[in-house]
Amino acid sequence: LTALATCQLIVEAIVENLSIKQELFKSLQSICAKDTLFASNTSSISITAIASVLDKPENMIGLHFFNPAPVMKLVEVIAGFRSSEKQLDLGSRLCHFWHKIPVIAQSSPGFIVNRVARPFYGEALKMLQEGVTKTECIDVLMQSAGFRMGPFSLMDLIGIDINLAVSKTVYASMYNDPRYRPSLIQEEMVAANMLGKKTGQGFYAYHDQKEKPDVAYEPRRTAAKYVSLNLDKQLLADIAKNIKASKHFVVTEHEAGACIQVGECAVLLSNGQTCDQRLQSLPYKHLAQLDLMLDYERCEIIHLAFDSGCDQQTREHIIGMFQLLHKKVMLAQDLPGLVVMRTVCMLINEAADAIENGVCSENDVDLAMQKGVNYPIGLLQWANVLGYAQVVEVLENLQQWFGDDRYRVSPWLRKKC
Repeated sequence: LTALATCQLIVEAIVENLSIKQELFKSLQSICAKDTLFASNTSSISITAIASVLDKPENMIGLHFFNPAPVMKLVEVIAGFRSSEKQLDLGSRLCHFWHKIPVIAQSSPGFIVNRVARPFYGEALKMLQEGVTKTECIDVLMQSAGFRMGPFSLMDLIGIDINLAVSKTVYASMYNDPRYRPSLIQEEMVAANMLGKKTGQGFYAYHDQKEKPDVAYEPRRTAAKYVSLNLDKQLLADIAKNIKASKHFVVTEHEAGACIQVGECAVLLSNGQTCDQRLQSLPYKHLAQLDLMLDYERCEIIHLAFDSGCDQQTREHIIGMFQLLHKKVMLAQDLPGLVVMRTVCMLINEAADAIENGVCSENDVDLAMQKGVNYPIGLLQWANVLGYAQVVEVLENLQQWFGDDRYRVSPWLRKKC
């Protein structure tokens, strides 16, 4: 360590163990100048706790790089409880000098990215355990919605053991908040040494270049000829415009009600209720609910569910309608929130709560999720597109259905409404 005596900046990237990191920095402070900037690349350990052994804890910050570090632009600059503004500013300026994008986060479990991203994995695992659908279906839906990788493919790439370890750390650090509850499925997979790509078997098999399982889409159906549209509705406006522009349909327009109506069946974006539940308060005989997509014009898949009483002909007419718009159709069980809507609203809620609790700014949370984990747009930007009231409604309906506090709405979202 004596070779580091003249260094002005020392970045530590050793094993994720608090006591070992503390011992290292205790040794370094006895060797280095009093104004040396100490930084840890930890992904989850408290910067305040690491700095507690230093005579000058104000010289300690976090510089959390993302893998692969030469490629990924984001660096989380972490402020411990006693980190000085001078050293935090120096850390940010160094990031700019390295052509990186810094975001400021307070020292708290998971910082920004590892905290806000928990529902991307946690909700997928919970849906798998509930039997909502298969891993490959969830993955292709999230990709169709705009994410670069699905949660199960990404967990296989990261390593099931590593993903579980981060979940456990955040869960314990958050005093067992149910929003961060680790998955029993991952526990079993780690016990079975099914850790993902590195062991050849995770949620998918990687032996002998084996292909991932095929996703079952609906076969070609006869489309509805007559469709009624409300073009003033914003959320499904792109689909409505494509239907109107298509030569395949005879279109009429109505001024109130659902954006799309086929016969006695309304087609609406999911609000976090089942179709059967929601239909009780609507003036329609039948209901089809669509899953969320970021861009309905460009997405490849339409994921939808029908109420239990909807007749087969109406179902086929609506499925066929989307197929004529060059979409693959995946039929879902009538479950609350479907897949993408449920996951994205949970991600938005987590981003909102990070802001509410002073972890980061609105700008930095969106920047972090785009540059750190390649989200298609910022989560608050997505909330603005969807509408904050819609996000709150979905979360409230999920909480009512499951009776689980993991779906509680962040006060920050309520204020935005």
